[in-house]
Amino acid sequence: MGKGAVGEKRGEGVKIVAISGATGGIGRALARAYAKPGVMLLLAGRRLDVLTDTKAFCERLGAKVEIDAYDVRDEAATVRWCRKAAALGAVRLILAAGVSASVEEVRNHADEAAYYLPERMDDLKRELDVNAVANILACNAFVRAVMQSNTNGRSKVHVQVAIVASLAALTGLPGSPGYSASKAALRVFGEAMRQLTKDRNIGITVLCPGFIESDMSRRYQGAKPWLMNADEGARKMKAAIESEKAEYAFPRILAFGIGLLNLLPRCLQPLFLKGFFFTVKPDHESASTKW
Repeated sequence: MGKGAVGEKRGEGVKIVAISGATGGIGRALARAYAKPGVMLLLAGRRLDVLTDTKAFCERLGAKVEIDAYDVRDEAATVRWCRKAAALGAVRLILAAGVSASVEEVRNHADEAAYYLPERMDDLKRELDVNAVANILACNAFVRAVMQSNTNGRSKVHVQVAIVASLAALTGLPGSPGYSASKAALRVFGEAMRQLTKDRNIGITVLCPGFIESDMSRRYQGAKPWLMNADEGARKMKAAIESEKAEYAFPRILAFGIGLLNLLPRCLQPLFLKGFFFTVKPDHESASTKW
Protein backbone atom coordinates (compact mmCIF):
# COMPACT_ATOMS: atom_id res chain seq x y z
CA MET A 1 0.00 0.00 0.00
CA GLY A 2 1.26 3.46 -0.85
CA LYS A 3 1.37 6.65 1.13
CA GLY A 4 -1.56 8.17 2.95
CA ALA A 5 -2.79 5.30 5.15
CA VAL A 6 -4.72 6.32 8.26
CA GLY A 7 -6.05 4.53 11.30
CA GLU A 8 -8.85 6.62 12.77
CA LYS A 9 -12.38 7.34 11.67
CA ARG A 10 -13.09 10.88 10.53
CA GLY A 11 -15.43 13.21 12.38
CA GLU A 12 -19.04 13.90 11.56
CA GLY A 13 -19.88 16.25 8.74
CA VAL A 14 -17.10 15.12 6.39
CA LYS A 15 -18.29 13.26 3.32
CA ILE A 16 -15.79 10.54 2.43
CA VAL A 17 -15.57 9.49 -1.20
CA ALA A 18 -13.29 6.60 -2.20
CA ILE A 19 -12.23 6.29 -5.84
CA SER A 20 -10.25 3.35 -7.23
CA GLY A 21 -8.69 3.75 -10.66
CA ALA A 22 -8.02 7.41 -9.85
CA THR A 23 -5.01 7.56 -12.17
CA GLY A 24 -7.13 6.96 -15.30
CA GLY A 25 -8.93 9.68 -17.23
CA ILE A 26 -12.39 8.94 -15.81
CA GLY A 27 -11.11 8.36 -12.27
CA ARG A 28 -9.17 11.63 -12.21
CA ALA A 29 -12.15 13.53 -13.59
CA LEU A 30 -14.44 12.05 -10.94
CA ALA A 31 -11.98 13.08 -8.23
CA ARG A 32 -12.08 16.63 -9.57
CA ALA A 33 -15.88 16.52 -9.71
CA TYR A 34 -16.14 15.57 -6.04
CA ALA A 35 -13.35 17.81 -4.72
CA LYS A 36 -14.65 20.64 -2.52
CA PRO A 37 -14.56 21.75 1.12
CA GLY A 38 -16.19 19.22 3.45
CA VAL A 39 -15.16 16.24 1.30
CA MET A 40 -12.39 13.78 1.99
CA LEU A 41 -11.16 11.84 -1.04
CA LEU A 42 -9.51 8.45 -0.73
CA LEU A 43 -7.79 8.00 -4.07
CA ALA A 44 -6.21 4.75 -5.23
CA GLY A 45 -4.39 3.92 -8.44
CA ARG A 46 -1.25 2.39 -9.85
CA ARG A 47 0.78 5.54 -10.61
CA LEU A 48 1.99 7.46 -7.57
CA ASP A 49 3.06 10.47 -9.67
CA VAL A 50 -0.44 10.90 -11.11
CA LEU A 51 -2.03 10.39 -7.69
CA THR A 52 0.25 13.04 -6.21
CA ASP A 53 -0.68 15.56 -8.92
CA THR A 54 -4.40 14.79 -8.52
CA LYS A 55 -4.11 15.13 -4.75
CA ALA A 56 -2.56 18.59 -5.07
CA PHE A 57 -5.23 19.72 -7.56
CA CYS A 58 -8.13 18.49 -5.41
CA GLU A 59 -6.65 20.04 -2.27
CA ARG A 60 -6.57 23.39 -4.05
CA LEU A 61 -10.33 22.96 -4.53
CA GLY A 62 -10.71 22.53 -0.76
CA ALA A 63 -10.91 18.75 -0.37
CA LYS A 64 -8.84 16.67 2.01
CA VAL A 65 -7.09 13.89 0.11
CA GLU A 66 -5.33 10.65 0.96
CA ILE A 67 -3.69 8.47 -1.66
CA ASP A 68 -2.72 4.81 -1.96
CA ALA A 69 -0.64 3.49 -4.85
CA TYR A 70 -1.04 -0.17 -5.82
CA ASP A 71 -2.06 -2.37 -8.75
CA VAL A 72 -5.72 -3.42 -8.53
CA ARG A 73 -4.65 -6.92 -9.57
CA ASP A 74 -2.98 -7.21 -6.16
CA GLU A 75 -5.94 -8.79 -4.37
CA ALA A 76 -4.58 -8.27 -0.85
CA ALA A 77 -3.92 -4.57 -1.48
CA THR A 78 -7.33 -4.09 -3.10
CA VAL A 79 -9.18 -5.74 -0.20
CA ARG A 80 -7.11 -3.83 2.36
CA TRP A 81 -7.93 -0.48 0.72
CA CYS A 82 -11.65 -1.28 0.49
CA ARG A 83 -11.78 -2.31 4.14
CA LYS A 84 -10.01 0.92 5.07
CA ALA A 85 -12.57 2.93 3.11
CA ALA A 86 -15.40 1.14 4.89
CA ALA A 87 -13.77 1.59 8.32
CA LEU A 88 -13.35 5.32 7.74
CA GLY A 89 -17.03 5.64 6.89
CA ALA A 90 -16.91 6.21 3.13
CA VAL A 91 -20.40 6.95 1.82
CA ARG A 92 -19.36 6.67 -1.84
CA LEU A 93 -17.16 4.02 -3.41
CA ILE A 94 -16.40 4.53 -7.11
CA LEU A 95 -14.65 1.73 -8.98
CA ALA A 96 -13.17 3.18 -12.16
CA ALA A 97 -10.13 1.01 -12.91
CA GLY A 98 -10.09 -0.24 -16.50
CA VAL A 99 -7.89 -1.26 -19.44
CA SER A 100 -8.62 -2.04 -23.08
CA ALA A 101 -7.26 -4.11 -25.95
CA SER A 102 -8.60 -5.33 -29.27
CA VAL A 103 -8.50 -7.97 -31.94
CA GLU A 104 -5.26 -8.27 -33.91
CA GLU A 105 -5.13 -7.59 -37.65
CA VAL A 106 -3.45 -10.18 -39.87
CA ARG A 107 -2.53 -9.38 -43.46
CA ASN A 108 -0.26 -11.84 -45.29
CA HIS A 109 0.18 -9.72 -48.42
CA ALA A 110 -0.59 -6.10 -49.21
CA ASP A 111 -3.25 -7.08 -51.76
CA GLU A 112 -5.04 -9.57 -49.51
CA ALA A 113 -8.03 -8.77 -47.36
CA ALA A 114 -7.19 -8.59 -43.67
CA TYR A 115 -8.67 -10.87 -41.08
CA TYR A 116 -8.60 -10.52 -37.33
CA LEU A 117 -7.43 -12.79 -34.56
CA PRO A 118 -9.11 -12.48 -31.14
CA GLU A 119 -7.25 -10.50 -28.48
CA ARG A 120 -3.83 -11.77 -27.56
CA MET A 121 -3.99 -14.09 -24.57
CA ASP A 122 -2.13 -11.78 -22.17
CA ASP A 123 -4.26 -8.82 -23.23
CA LEU A 124 -7.46 -10.80 -22.71
CA LYS A 125 -6.38 -11.94 -19.26
CA ARG A 126 -5.45 -8.39 -18.28
CA GLU A 127 -8.85 -7.06 -19.39
CA LEU A 128 -10.63 -9.71 -17.35
CA ASP A 129 -8.33 -9.32 -14.33
CA VAL A 130 -8.53 -5.51 -14.16
CA ASN A 131 -11.96 -4.68 -15.53
CA ALA A 132 -13.95 -7.57 -14.10
CA VAL A 133 -12.15 -9.48 -11.32
CA ALA A 134 -10.47 -6.56 -9.54
CA ASN A 135 -13.56 -4.32 -9.54
CA ILE A 136 -15.88 -7.14 -8.52
CA LEU A 137 -13.60 -8.16 -5.65
CA ALA A 138 -13.35 -4.52 -4.55
CA CYS A 139 -17.12 -4.04 -4.51
CA ASN A 140 -17.59 -7.34 -2.70
CA ALA A 141 -14.96 -6.55 -0.06
CA PHE A 142 -16.32 -3.06 0.60
CA VAL A 143 -19.96 -4.15 0.87
CA ARG A 144 -19.06 -7.04 3.19
CA ALA A 145 -17.06 -4.68 5.42
CA VAL A 146 -19.89 -2.11 5.58
CA MET A 147 -22.49 -4.75 6.38
CA GLN A 148 -20.34 -6.52 8.97
CA SER A 149 -19.67 -3.27 10.82
CA ASN A 150 -23.37 -2.53 11.32
CA THR A 151 -26.16 -4.18 13.27
CA ASN A 152 -28.12 -6.67 11.16
CA GLY A 153 -25.96 -5.74 8.18
CA ARG A 154 -27.84 -2.46 7.64
CA SER A 155 -25.71 0.65 7.20
CA LYS A 156 -26.61 3.52 9.53
CA VAL A 157 -26.17 6.03 6.68
CA HIS A 158 -26.88 5.52 3.01
CA VAL A 159 -23.86 4.22 1.10
CA GLN A 160 -23.70 4.26 -2.70
CA VAL A 161 -21.28 2.13 -4.70
CA ALA A 162 -20.66 3.05 -8.35
CA ILE A 163 -19.09 0.65 -10.84
CA VAL A 164 -17.80 2.10 -14.11
CA ALA A 165 -18.73 -0.32 -16.89
CA SER A 166 -19.25 0.83 -20.51
CA LEU A 167 -21.78 0.92 -23.32
CA ALA A 168 -19.81 -2.13 -24.45
CA ALA A 169 -21.54 -3.95 -21.58
CA LEU A 170 -24.84 -3.65 -23.46
CA THR A 171 -23.81 -5.64 -26.52
CA GLY A 172 -20.87 -7.70 -27.73
CA LEU A 173 -18.47 -5.62 -29.83
CA PRO A 174 -16.52 -7.76 -32.32
CA GLY A 175 -13.53 -5.40 -32.18
CA SER A 176 -12.91 -6.40 -28.55
CA PRO A 177 -14.79 -9.46 -27.28
CA GLY A 178 -12.79 -9.53 -24.05
CA TYR A 179 -13.47 -5.89 -23.23
CA SER A 180 -17.20 -6.34 -23.86
CA ALA A 181 -17.27 -9.46 -21.69
CA SER A 182 -15.36 -7.82 -18.84
CA LYS A 183 -17.73 -4.84 -18.76
CA ALA A 184 -20.83 -7.02 -19.08
CA ALA A 185 -19.64 -8.97 -16.04
CA LEU A 186 -19.64 -5.74 -14.03
CA ARG A 187 -23.16 -4.93 -15.13
CA VAL A 188 -24.58 -8.32 -14.13
CA PHE A 189 -22.66 -8.34 -10.84
CA GLY A 190 -24.03 -4.88 -10.07
CA GLU A 191 -27.58 -6.04 -10.77
CA ALA A 192 -27.20 -8.98 -8.41
CA MET A 193 -25.51 -6.97 -5.65
CA ARG A 194 -28.22 -4.30 -5.91
CA GLN A 195 -30.91 -6.88 -5.15
CA LEU A 196 -28.89 -8.29 -2.27
CA THR A 197 -28.34 -4.91 -0.58
CA LYS A 198 -31.59 -3.08 -1.40
CA ASP A 199 -32.86 -3.34 2.20
CA ARG A 200 -29.44 -2.73 3.78
CA ASN A 201 -29.17 1.01 3.01
CA ILE A 202 -26.53 0.27 0.36
CA GLY A 203 -27.16 1.22 -3.27
CA ILE A 204 -25.36 0.11 -6.43
CA THR A 205 -25.03 2.27 -9.54
CA VAL A 206 -23.67 0.78 -12.76
CA LEU A 207 -22.31 3.47 -15.05
CA CYS A 208 -22.15 2.74 -18.79
CA PRO A 209 -20.38 5.67 -20.46
CA GLY A 210 -19.75 5.98 -24.17
CA PHE A 211 -16.65 7.67 -25.56
CA ILE A 212 -14.83 9.76 -22.96
CA GLU A 213 -11.63 11.65 -23.73
CA SER A 214 -8.75 9.83 -22.04
CA ASP A 215 -5.46 8.09 -22.76
CA MET A 216 -7.52 4.96 -23.41
CA SER A 217 -9.84 6.62 -25.92
CA ARG A 218 -6.88 8.17 -27.74
CA ARG A 219 -5.57 4.65 -28.41
CA TYR A 220 -8.94 3.69 -29.88
CA GLN A 221 -8.84 3.41 -33.68
CA GLY A 222 -12.33 3.81 -35.09
CA ALA A 223 -15.38 6.05 -35.04
CA LYS A 224 -16.03 7.78 -31.71
CA PRO A 225 -19.53 9.28 -32.02
CA TRP A 226 -20.55 11.80 -29.35
CA LEU A 227 -17.06 11.89 -27.85
CA MET A 228 -17.27 13.74 -24.53
CA ASN A 229 -14.54 15.44 -22.51
CA ALA A 230 -13.71 13.78 -19.21
CA ASP A 231 -14.97 16.54 -16.93
CA GLU A 232 -18.37 16.68 -18.65
CA GLY A 233 -18.64 12.89 -18.42
CA ALA A 234 -17.67 12.99 -14.74
CA ARG A 235 -20.36 15.57 -13.97
CA LYS A 236 -22.98 13.34 -15.57
CA MET A 237 -21.73 10.29 -13.69
CA LYS A 238 -21.63 12.15 -10.39
CA ALA A 239 -25.24 13.28 -10.90
CA ALA A 240 -26.28 9.67 -11.54
CA ILE A 241 -24.45 8.46 -8.42
CA GLU A 242 -25.89 11.19 -6.21
CA SER A 243 -29.43 10.52 -7.48
CA GLU A 244 -28.84 6.82 -6.70
CA LYS A 245 -29.66 5.58 -10.19
CA ALA A 246 -29.51 1.84 -10.63
CA GLU A 247 -27.95 2.16 -14.09
CA TYR A 248 -26.91 5.13 -16.16
CA ALA A 249 -25.96 4.64 -19.82
CA PHE A 250 -24.96 7.69 -21.85
CA PRO A 251 -24.98 9.44 -24.26
CA ARG A 252 -28.64 8.48 -24.35
CA ILE A 253 -28.90 8.45 -28.14
CA LEU A 254 -26.06 5.92 -28.36
CA ALA A 255 -27.48 3.80 -25.53
CA PHE A 256 -30.90 3.93 -27.22
CA GLY A 257 -29.38 2.80 -30.50
CA ILE A 258 -27.69 -0.17 -28.85
CA GLY A 259 -31.00 -1.06 -27.23
CA LEU A 260 -32.68 -1.09 -30.63
CA LEU A 261 -29.81 -3.14 -32.04
CA ASN A 262 -30.49 -5.88 -29.52
CA LEU A 263 -34.09 -6.06 -30.77
CA LEU A 264 -33.01 -6.84 -34.32
CA PRO A 265 -32.72 -10.41 -35.63
CA ARG A 266 -29.19 -11.65 -35.04
CA CYS A 267 -28.59 -12.02 -38.78
CA LEU A 268 -29.03 -8.24 -39.22
CA GLN A 269 -26.97 -7.08 -36.22
CA PRO A 270 -23.55 -7.39 -37.96
CA LEU A 271 -24.67 -4.89 -40.62
CA PHE A 272 -25.03 -2.20 -37.97
CA LEU A 273 -22.07 -3.25 -35.81
CA LYS A 274 -19.75 -2.94 -38.82
CA GLY A 275 -19.76 0.84 -38.41
CA PHE A 276 -18.53 0.46 -34.82
CA PHE A 277 -15.66 -1.91 -35.57
CA PHE A 278 -12.42 -0.72 -33.99
CA THR A 279 -8.93 -1.68 -32.96
CA VAL A 280 -6.87 -0.38 -30.05
CA LYS A 281 -3.23 0.67 -30.18
CA PRO A 282 -1.27 -1.30 -27.55
CA ASP A 283 -0.33 0.54 -24.40
CA HIS A 284 3.07 0.03 -22.74
CA GLU A 285 2.09 -3.13 -20.89
CA SER A 286 0.34 -4.68 -23.86
CA ALA A 287 3.23 -3.91 -26.20
CA SER A 288 5.60 -5.80 -23.90
CA THR A 289 3.65 -9.07 -24.15
CA LYS A 290 4.55 -11.69 -26.72
CA TRP A 291 1.40 -13.59 -27.65
